[in-house]
Amino acid sequence: MLRWYGYVGLLMIAFAQLNFFMVLQPFAEWYIPIVWYGYILFVDSMVYRLKKQSLISTYPREFLFIAAISLPFWLIFEAYNLFTNSWYYVNYMWYVHIVDFTTIMPAVLETFTLVRVLRIAEYSSLGGFHSMMGRKVMGTRSTVRHEMALKALPLLGILSCAVPLIDPYFGFPFVWLGLFLLLDPINYMMGRPSLIKRYSQGERGLPVQLFIAGIVMGFFWEFWNYMAYAKWIYVIPAGLPNIRLFEMPIYGYLGYLPFALDVFLFYALARSFFFKHRIPLLDIN
Repeated sequence: MLRWYGYVGLLMIAFAQLNFFMVLQPFAEWYIPIVWYGYILFVDSMVYRLKKQSLISTYPREFLFIAAISLPFWLIFEAYNLFTNSWYYVNYMWYVHIVDFTTIMPAVLETFTLVRVLRIAEYSSLGGFHSMMGRKVMGTRSTVRHEMALKALPLLGILSCAVPLIDPYFGFPFVWLGLFLLLDPINYMMGRPSLIKRYSQGERGLPVQLFIAGIVMGFFWEFWNYMAYAKWIYVIPAGLPNIRLFEMPIYGYLGYLPFALDVFLFYALARSFFFKHRIPLLDIN
């Protein structure tokens, strides 16, 4: 059995789907927040059923924190869009935007949690050999070079983040990659979860699970946006193929891969200033 709010979430999704066609106001205007909070409630309830713990049930303060920081996180990309004009909104009001943006990080992290609980792509540790090698490498010159490279990555991240400002026409994809290159080494140097560090030590599952969560989110974001009353529409640069799945160009879905990494790293960094306890569901200390 699901937690009670899981059934509420299913009803919210069903109502939103029905309102695709009925367009009842004011619900149609709030379609995206309704369907996404329904999704979040349902997925969280699924996680609880499988693991007997979840973000909402076990860590409610953490969940509210994730929803709160989701707004400033997404505003980074909205600021870039002022230069790149990669998408625009129709039938949206500012207050709907605020609520809508609070669903972004919870949706990604809840999906990531479900992927982990289902043990999908669970090969995060490649065994004792890699663990042993990781310990040996810590005292070698290669580790020094590794540390220097990690310290140089923020500069590469800054340069990548600057590309969309220099060339807004084709530079927007660098935003997703640039934020990852900026945040990951900062997390590493602060002792926070670093995907590059874990990957270099033989852990492969975590980034793959985030990629899966990103692709799942990308599909549902674009699917539920497609027929919504209040929606966003992408602007495809001239010269690029106009082959779309829903509103999103096919190649645009690749952006959801680094975007999921950005969500994880931004959350890991932000929570370090407010929480010290471990979140085993998300593999974060």
